[in-house]
Amino acid sequence: MKKSQFILVSQLKEQLLSFPDIVSALEKKDPFFIEKMLLWLKSVEDILSANSISEVSEIAGFRSKILAGKISDERSFNAKKNQLKITANLLYEAQNCVLNVLLPHEGKMNECREITKQVLTLAAQTSTQLYSPELQFEDFVQKVWWFILSDNDLKMGAVKLKSMLSEMDIIMLMADEIERKDFS
Repeated sequence: MKKSQFILVSQLKEQLLSFPDIVSALEKKDPFFIEKMLLWLKSVEDILSANSISEVSEIAGFRSKILAGKISDERSFNAKKNQLKITANLLYEAQNCVLNVLLPHEGKMNECREITKQVLTLAAQTSTQLYSPELQFEDFVQKVWWFILSDNDLKMGAVKLKSMLSEMDIIMLMADEIERKDFS
């Protein structure tokens, strides 16, 4: 079964959108800056691992560098300062790694979103009334999807989408893009 690209893109975007808070923590000399960065890295690591994305090892490597910053044989060693310096130096590399994972998936989702918009526009022009107020939204989206799959003129768009995404992702994209009034 295909992993959800829709969910992956959403989760990675959420992580990247929370990243400025970590940078602000460094700027404000937040005493929990290192912990915040470690939590962020662990969250990203979990997302990448769940989606079998090999960059998980790079993110784990960043965490290991921060954790190793506590260790030294030197007598006058300040572990906290050393960890702080290592963590600060890893900020750009870590976010860049996540961004480089996100971009191709986001591009694919954007392409699929455009195809979905086109197919929905064509479906709205060719279909009879598929929406009624008593119909649950999820059922409405599913009904439109079944209509698209059954219509010979629209089937090619559906096949293209199915070759790129899981059916669950297609349904979520359709739910994002569909307008009830177009099918009333």
